[in-house]
Amino acid sequence: MRLGWLFAVCLIFGACTSSPSGGASGHAGAAGTSGAAGQGATAGAGAGATAGALGDAGSGAAAGSAGSASAGASGGAAGGSAGAGESDGGAAGAGVDAGGTGGFGYSGLSRCASAGTLLCESFEDGLDAAVWTQLISGDGTVTVDGTRAFRGSKSLHVNVVNAGHKAAISETKTFPIANNILFARMFVWFDTFTTGAHFTMAEAPQIAAGAWIRFGGQGGKYGVGTDHGASGDWLQQDTAPVPTKQWTCIEFELKSDTNEFHVWLDDVERTALNVGAKQHAGFVMPPFTSLWFGWQTYSNQAPGEFWIDEIAIDSKPIGCAR
Repeated sequence: MRLGWLFAVCLIFGACTSSPSGGASGHAGAAGTSGAAGQGATAGAGAGATAGALGDAGSGAAAGSAGSASAGASGGAAGGSAGAGESDGGAAGAGVDAGGTGGFGYSGLSRCASAGTLLCESFEDGLDAAVWTQLISGDGTVTVDGTRAFRGSKSLHVNVVNAGHKAAISETKTFPIANNILFARMFVWFDTFTTGAHFTMAEAPQIAAGAWIRFGGQGGKYGVGTDHGASGDWLQQDTAPVPTKQWTCIEFELKSDTNEFHVWLDDVERTALNVGAKQHAGFVMPPFTSLWFGWQTYSNQAPGEFWIDEIAIDSKPIGCAR
């Protein structure tokens, strides 16, 4: 009789149904795909889900404070980072990430083992000489240290002062890559960003004749560009300044079938950087043979210091959750 009475209450008031994980207005995002930060529940690969406003914590993730939006899942073992982002398309809040205050919310333990990408580098075991070659000019340095880390306890510390203009690590393991379409993802931290010079943070160079494809920027903003190719030396700038004192998830695509760039920051596409042959006549993506990450400037050799963590490379979209 008591069970029957409880069932009737459930039918009348709907009290026995639970809201879907991630909140009523959240959207579930598959791991490794490009979805806006803070959009409800984003399922990490084996790492649980983000609890959105009004929603329940997903399996494997520790919930944030009741009724508040979370900045994202930090993994089953590490729990969720409670942030102040909105639950439906809002910017991720200021959660506490490994190694410092970040805010994107996908921190915690390394996810390279389950990333499923052609290459994923966590730096937890140092710099693997079988994969990476150091490219150093002047007094620049690239070292693995524990000063900051987005995931795990270590990251790559890139430091270039005025006298030296390049410090980077390069890999050839993933090349040639399927259909000559390249996706690369990294988490980046700048303490400060003061240079207005033209800088490069990742490049697919060509030994033979052909374009050199670059992600970097100028004027304190991220950008993409090329040199040595048929379309000449050009750089397309973003509209927003480079973020500092936070971890930023950066992914770029070098798309050979349409000869264009795409860039995402925290899984949100920066449409100002969707450029290529349409804007620059004659531009053609070259066959990729290597890719480096680090810091290089040109005429005035401006300094640069930052940290890189969880580099991933693949022929398909990667996203920030993996």
